[in-house]
Amino acid sequence: MNPIRAHVVGSMLRPPELLDAREQLRGGGLSAHDFRSLEDRAVDRAIETQEAAGIEVITDGELRRVDFMESLLGAVSGVEEVVSVGAAPVADDSFWHRDDPDYQPKAWVPPAITDKIARTSSLAGEEYSYARAKTTRPVKVTLPSPVCMLSFWSPEHSISAYPNPLDLAQDFAVVLREEISHLAALGCQHIQLDAPELTVLVGDAQGFGPFAAAGFTRESFLDTEINILNGVASVPDVTFSVHLCRGNKENEWHSAGGYEAISRELFPRLDTFDYFLLEFDGERSGGFEPLADVPDDKVVVLGLISTKRTEVEKPEALLRRIDEAARFHPREHLTISTQCGFASILFGNPVGEQAERQKLELVGRVAREAWG
Repeated sequence: MNPIRAHVVGSMLRPPELLDAREQLRGGGLSAHDFRSLEDRAVDRAIETQEAAGIEVITDGELRRVDFMESLLGAVSGVEEVVSVGAAPVADDSFWHRDDPDYQPKAWVPPAITDKIARTSSLAGEEYSYARAKTTRPVKVTLPSPVCMLSFWSPEHSISAYPNPLDLAQDFAVVLREEISHLAALGCQHIQLDAPELTVLVGDAQGFGPFAAAGFTRESFLDTEINILNGVASVPDVTFSVHLCRGNKENEWHSAGGYEAISRELFPRLDTFDYFLLEFDGERSGGFEPLADVPDDKVVVLGLISTKRTEVEKPEALLRRIDEAARFHPREHLTISTQCGFASILFGNPVGEQAERQKLELVGRVAREAWG
């Protein structure tokens, strides 16, 4: 395999005019047709930005989504808007940490699962088809992992349909495999599963609390994740990536600690994945030693460039870090990306479009200098 060297994780900042247009649409001041035209133009610019930066596999910036997973609920049955979601971890402020204690994130009450789910339409088919028509480069579609979607299970609203949350994860796995088969039929050859829930195992016990309350032990949680992820990522003729996010909600994060807490049990067993996107943008991520547990034929995408800070990293420092990582995993199977997307939820990280563009350009530049 000739690895893709310059990666985008997925999301890009939604332009202010697109955010304003979404509010107008919600309030009835803008038609769906006019909103779609604005949205299309924003996606066009996102693709042009990635191409100019030297990104080798393009996304649509996830600009059509409210966040990296909630918008996909519109393509399944069994979901309702609710006043509260009980113990759903995504809505629990104690689940999140922030470096700036004065920064107040926007309030968010996600929908909840209230009935058995089933796929009723394509989750990302239109996103993919539009982006594919706008670029000659391969297009990647990002999807949340099935266990990640347990964020929408709560004892208050979901227990009658899913007394056992694991059954919900299994049903989401069916939905996602159907969707990936559909995307593959459209010509999509690159799928990324985002699995931020895996990194709660490298942090403090508090992060794992919601999953423990759902009946998981650490061992059963890992076994469940591995079996479900490998099952979803088994559609033929598709290159699969998995992104182990540490939380990216308006600069907030949910876990700190090195990957050694999970690397021996996890990395060798995710055998249907080709690319492992790992965050290494600061001290919270630990060292590169756990990369020794990644099988040599797998590609590690080093998330060295922060999407949480406006300051643009120095290319010389990034090249040195690649050299350090190459002590533990074959250099020819290392590549580079930002640590996460720029806007995992609607409002995005407060870094600005200029820094976003500069950081994507840095991905392309360092990839060329490191690997030619």
